[in-house]
Amino acid sequence: MTSDPSESIRDTVRRGYAEIARSGSGCCAGPSSCCGSSSPDRLAQAIGYTADELKTLPDGANMGLSCGNPTAIAELKPGQVVLDLGSGGGFDAFIAGPKVGPMGRVIGVDMTPDMVSKARQGIPVYHKHTGLHNVEFRLGEIEHLPLADASVDVVISNCVLNLSPDKPQVWREIGRVLKPGGRVAISDLALLKPLPMEIRDMVESLIGCIAGAVLVDETRAMAEASGLIEIQLTPKPGYVDAMVDWNDPLYRRVVEHLPEGAKAGDYVTSLNITAAKPTLTLTAHIKELIAIGASVTAHCQPCLTYHVDKARQIGIDEQEVREAIAVGHQVEKGSMSAMTAFTKSVLDSSTQDKPVCCTGRTSPDGKSCCS
Repeated sequence: MTSDPSESIRDTVRRGYAEIARSGSGCCAGPSSCCGSSSPDRLAQAIGYTADELKTLPDGANMGLSCGNPTAIAELKPGQVVLDLGSGGGFDAFIAGPKVGPMGRVIGVDMTPDMVSKARQGIPVYHKHTGLHNVEFRLGEIEHLPLADASVDVVISNCVLNLSPDKPQVWREIGRVLKPGGRVAISDLALLKPLPMEIRDMVESLIGCIAGAVLVDETRAMAEASGLIEIQLTPKPGYVDAMVDWNDPLYRRVVEHLPEGAKAGDYVTSLNITAAKPTLTLTAHIKELIAIGASVTAHCQPCLTYHVDKARQIGIDEQEVREAIAVGHQVEKGSMSAMTAFTKSVLDSSTQDKPVCCTGRTSPDGKSCCS
């Protein structure tokens, strides 16, 4: 066991979920707790998965580890590349595959070798049910994703981000791998108010996503800091209440440690998180430099005076202004060279070879466009 607290948390989570993968259900083999729902299909249907979606899944893909339905809020389209963070046994990846179709791709990433192995074992069954070869699973940490920059259209995740000891880094990675205009659709647990310390210290809560949960406002702040926009956070308190009503062992244990009269739903909620990565946009800085170059090319002296002055007002470096002017001169020189060559070709060509000027065309004032 490493002395690094972050690695200690990862080791704890990895061991817990490895046991889930080997046991084939959401319940840990240990003596004290369950890491997920003891009724996976019941939970899945309660949070919006359809019977048609569930019947095509490979056996064991649904281990009752969900706290929402990210594929339902992702608005997936054919041809998209989808990344599933903490893909586990492949539950949401296999649900997403038919939605993106044969031209799309779903990539699941999980740090637990047993989970990745379990998910990969389900691929042949998925292909048999759907006829698709568009799902893959990679071993890796969600804090250090094994994907290239700007390579993903949609990032989904289901009750996983809370398990990370470095959530800001996860959000930065989400921003990195998303294409401009790409979207986020995540279901996770969040806190409505801080948990009592004894609950945060429960290892069972950590594996069950609760002890690692952060406040709703913290989630928004991390998403914003990663450069995402259009952030919408929608609490779904019914999930936690349902788990308690079903006498789920983990939630029953949590409730036992709450202050008298309190219930789990007072502290914890399922949270739907949607957001987008901005499309490529020009900053005011870049716009002014472009305007300076265009002013030079257009021989517009008032324009150049205005835009150089505006550039200095917003703090653009003098050297950058000079470089923009130089680029404008280069464009101007190139266009003049091209016009000189064209003029020569016009003068050298025979009059008979020239097309009739603007045949049948007149300007709005009734004059020929050649006059």
